[in-house]
Amino acid sequence: MEPTNDHERAIVHAVNQKLQERPKDRASIIRDVAGSLEFDMTQRDSEFLVSYVRWRLTHPICPVNTK
Repeated sequence: MEPTNDHERAIVHAVNQKLQERPKDRASIIRDVAGSLEFDMTQRDSEFLVSYVRWRLTHPICPVNTK
């Protein structure tokens, strides 16, 4: 799922960061990300946030094995 503008890129970054910091705390991720953004979210931003979180939970970030 690719972001198409600066707001979406900020959302992607924030979601990915939250999931890496607290991968088991999925229940509050939408609220936490929405509250951490430095801009007022539009309806489209909110819809992207929900869609991206759903997508990311089914497409997790896999840690890179460096061994």
